[in-house]
Amino acid sequence: MAREASGAKRMTAGLLILLCILFLMHANADSVALSGYAKSGGYQYLEMGTFPQTLEGGREPILWRVLAAGDGTAYLLSEYVLLNHRLDNDDTAYTLSGGDFTKTEIFAYLNGEFLTHFTAQEQALMTLDGADGLFTLLSSDDLKNKAYGFTGDTARRGYPTPYAVQNGLFQYSNKSCPYWTRTQSTSHAYAALCTKEEGNLGYIRVVVQNEGLRPACRLRLDLLDITGGIGTLNDPYQINLLGGTDDE
Repeated sequence: MAREASGAKRMTAGLLILLCILFLMHANADSVALSGYAKSGGYQYLEMGTFPQTLEGGREPILWRVLAAGDGTAYLLSEYVLLNHRLDNDDTAYTLSGGDFTKTEIFAYLNGEFLTHFTAQEQALMTLDGADGLFTLLSSDDLKNKAYGFTGDTARRGYPTPYAVQNGLFQYSNKSCPYWTRTQSTSHAYAALCTKEEGNLGYIRVVVQNEGLRPACRLRLDLLDITGGIGTLNDPYQINLLGGTDDE
């Protein structure tokens, strides 16, 4: 009986050690967490998906800045304007829809062809942003939100990839470029709001084709595994689906 009691104690002690190890591993994993814009430290960055970005159309990881994190999700914005694309092919239909972003051509592209640039695991990390699909555009209110780091016109400026400029994206003399929001103009129903040269907001007809596309999306933090990087612009986080493999 004494020998059995001793064995039981050893088993209990072993289980306690194992639980401690698992707890420490979990605590260590949680020690690296996404956070939104901070006035003192700026943004965190991560890579997800690949897209043609070089002058020759070479595919490179898409760099994302973390605008905000909370309530189990992180709100991401593409660091660069990736390509040009009209918001919709029919400004009359856009007007009649009341500016319904989910009925636009650009919404269909973002949640169709654009999705092919992401692995199945990356898509599994994303969460629906209301009715706006897995990918959306920032709203004009987003671009006025100082908590997201948009503290003035300059902070709203978008900069293109060489591929985007080479393939038709308009570029201003200061090297920035305009990009769409998902917000309809209140003064011209056939138009949507977009950024202008200084980063200020204006409007343009939704059928204009050389405006920029700067996607946004939300990630589920409970499924996120940060596998590398330190989250800076030059060394962004490498991510994966929790429990996933690198070859899917």
